[in-house]
Amino acid sequence: MIKLHHDHAYLFGAGASISTGIPLTKQFLPRLMQESIDNRLLGLKSFVAEFFSESLQLGMFPKFEQVLSLLDIAIEEDHYISNKYHHKYLRQLRSDLDYLTWKMLEQSSTQNNFDVFDQFIEKTPASSLFLSLNYDTLIDHSIIRKYQNINYGVQFSKVQSSIDLNYNSLSPTLLKLHGSINWLFCPNCQTFYCYIGNQEIRKIFNQSPEVCQYDHAYLKGILISPTWQKNYNLAPISLMWIKAGKLLRDVNKITFIGYSLSDIDMKVIYLLKRSIFNNKRNPQIEVVDPDPSEKVFDRYRRIFGQISPIRSTFEQYVSDLTPSNQT
Repeated sequence: MIKLHHDHAYLFGAGASISTGIPLTKQFLPRLMQESIDNRLLGLKSFVAEFFSESLQLGMFPKFEQVLSLLDIAIEEDHYISNKYHHKYLRQLRSDLDYLTWKMLEQSSTQNNFDVFDQFIEKTPASSLFLSLNYDTLIDHSIIRKYQNINYGVQFSKVQSSIDLNYNSLSPTLLKLHGSINWLFCPNCQTFYCYIGNQEIRKIFNQSPEVCQYDHAYLKGILISPTWQKNYNLAPISLMWIKAGKLLRDVNKITFIGYSLSDIDMKVIYLLKRSIFNNKRNPQIEVVDPDPSEKVFDRYRRIFGQISPIRSTFEQYVSDLTPSNQT
């Protein structure tokens, strides 16, 4: 695969995908409590109703990140929450929270709301470096449509694709630091699978779970949950983070889109700050956010100092971009 110097890096947060129908995590629990999503989630629904009953009576929901983190702490500290919510039950609830994330992404990840990402990819050069904290495959599909190829920065053991890929063609690098809805791995033999194309992604959401072709174990998703106890130890994810750190040390410009620089992502902030600190090019920091206040921009200033604020949505930003003829 052809290697290029990445002059401009773009980092995407959840705000970049809002207009396409991808739900935010703050929508997960209200949807869980108001809709019948899946019978597997009835236990989780009962737990939230019981454990947060006082809050729900006030019409308020805990943050999804808080529920995840509370369960992670209980599991790590080897605690029961009550006689009812013992070790085994807590681990099942924790697994169900990941499953809820999966279900919330199912519909939006298999529909075709790619217009803004198609326009963005058309206007940015192949030498761009893309980093995403999102699980969805919107930008992935747009890259594949233009380049008939995609470079995730890591080697997969097996690629399942309903699209003919041209592995020799030029393609931007896309590093998905929190995993992706179309990545699975075998917890037994550690085989790393990638599914490309709408038809292949639909297989992941099929009622019949995908199994490893080598030892027939059930495959697991690779999604780094939005918890304070994030685990990045899976080998492909660790290697991707190392690559991100190295590439960010050599860019001239970093544009943040739809990312609020939340404290819950302290490891992301550490990666960015450490990489930029060691970047002798003194890269320009550009932040795209529609909030008319300075709240989000000030978060960036506290960490990175001088920034270039762009008060617009992702759609407005893409519309104003000048197409590039660079490779």
